[in-house]
Amino acid sequence: MNKRLYDAAQTRKKLIDSAMALFAQKGYAATSIDDICAHSYCSKGSLYYHFHSKEQLFLELAEQAFKESWNVWNELSAPIPSVRDKLYAYADYFVDHHNKPLNKAGEEFIAKVGPQSEIGMKFFAIVMGVVDDFEKLVAEGIASGEFKNENSKELAFMILSYYSGLSDSRSFLDREGMKSLFRKATTLLLEGISLTSPT
Repeated sequence: MNKRLYDAAQTRKKLIDSAMALFAQKGYAATSIDDICAHSYCSKGSLYYHFHSKEQLFLELAEQAFKESWNVWNELSAPIPSVRDKLYAYADYFVDHHNKPLNKAGEEFIAKVGPQSEIGMKFFAIVMGVVDDFEKLVAEGIASGEFKNENSKELAFMILSYYSGLSDSRSFLDREGMKSLFRKATTLLLEGISLTSPT
């Protein structure tokens, strides 16, 4: 990669990293283009060269964050033999890696752009990509006979919503308390979807 391309890639990365930090800290609505430029030490011209708008920047960082998180999860879960054990591991992973402030920024984002707008539908497609990835784990559990033969997409959506709802307890519990809560919740979940009792 020549220096010009390298510099452009580094600028793009700085803008995305700064935007991610600010959106998580201040929320989507309260973060301005000027804030992102000041935080990243980049000019507005540089920002608009790489991204047409704040909305496009948020969309790209959301896609990157979800993709990177899932890639890390795939590496961690690969050696785990059973899908039940993977679900317990995912509960721990969710506690350690779930970015609640950034998710709140996502809620602000979709409220501003509208779910039926073109960019709103693109954001929805990114979120549903996570559900599709998680569905593969659920389908694996059904295929192996560990889970009941339910609709894998619906079940994946329900499990992710279950964990997302539990994450609201982060304000009241420390990390170890959250992990304990998520493990108990996973056991209760498995009692409902397993063909045999979870161990």
